[in-house]
Amino acid sequence: MDTLSILWISLLVFGFILFIVELFVVPGTSVVGIAGIVAVVYGLVRIFTDMGNTAGWIALIAVVAICSVITTWFVRTKSWKKITLNDELAAKVNVVDEQKIKVGDEGKALSRLVPMGQADFGGETYEVHSTDGFIDQKTSIKVVKIEGSKIFVTAL
Repeated sequence: MDTLSILWISLLVFGFILFIVELFVVPGTSVVGIAGIVAVVYGLVRIFTDMGNTAGWIALIAVVAICSVITTWFVRTKSWKKITLNDELAAKVNVVDEQKIKVGDEGKALSRLVPMGQADFGGETYEVHSTDGFIDQKTSIKVVKIEGSKIFVTAL
């Protein structure tokens, strides 16, 4: 084996390492995964052109087999459960009852308003919009405007 052959095979191995890093270390960033795919494809093309068709087909079959093994391993180790969203969304659209909340009411920010977040007014939780920009959690706030289901607040 000459130096170029070792270089192209090393490029394939490097591509697989990037592929594994994408799956297990930094899932969802895509940059590492795309770099791995580019490395593997370029390595395969160079093997076909520099080492011949027989070596290229052997490398291609090996790449498909290794990708299958990595993907199967990823699914069986349940690693995909670590990167999936399991939380349920409990938020709901504001139903503004004129009797319960009105302009001038005071309450507390339950979350940081950046500029949206949740606030408590008389024991009821609402999604509110800050007119002051960011408002920290547990800050006293006041309703300044209500437009449909949107409640606008300002810090006190």
